[in-house]
Amino acid sequence: MTNLSARNNILAKLKRQVAGTDYNNLPKESGFDYPKLSHQQQLEQFVAHLQNNHAQVIKTSRAQIAEVVGRELKSLNIDKLLYGKNSQYSEEIEALPTADMKCRVILQPFDFVVEGEAKQNLFDNTPAAITGSHSAIAATGTIVLWPTVDEPRTLSLVPPVHFVIVDANQLYADFTTLINEQQWHNKMPTNILLISGPSKTADIQQTLAYGAHGPKKLVVLLLDC
Repeated sequence: MTNLSARNNILAKLKRQVAGTDYNNLPKESGFDYPKLSHQQQLEQFVAHLQNNHAQVIKTSRAQIAEVVGRELKSLNIDKLLYGKNSQYSEEIEALPTADMKCRVILQPFDFVVEGEAKQNLFDNTPAAITGSHSAIAATGTIVLWPTVDEPRTLSLVPPVHFVIVDANQLYADFTTLINEQQWHNKMPTNILLISGPSKTADIQQTLAYGAHGPKKLVVLLLDC
């Protein structure tokens, strides 16, 4: 009961502090001013950051998604791909040749609850997944994922290989520009993901290792750039 009362007191204090805040007239933040870049320069910056962080970037088009993903799966010797059934790019993904068409790729829609046997299968027998993205940030080479029921964050956090589709027209110069123009304070979900490369850690003996806390390989399909 004491912990509950303390939590309620903290929440009440926070609500009093933000009550009546005019988000359109907040003080201008000070700090680093990013250089003004053209859209093409921002694209080059975005790609360079991702590549420096060991992500693979493939420039392509929406019409070529199935072809590119199929080729990359073959090169990685992967025969199974997890995807969101009714997601942004599900139609293009479903154009991939499947096992029924005498090809090695098995498309697995994310239509199960992550528990029991399904959970074990997800962690042990799902080599790759593909998702769309919400937007991207040039200054840091960051991809913004806005998970939904059709495309939950599990797809981008669990399988060892993550394919992510990024629309070059949704590229923003920096994080501040992104959240201001999209007014995140009005509609931000609870589980946004910011991805700038494959999962990595140097916690153990300060040796950099990939894939410790998520995908060890990130393949970015950059559309219409």
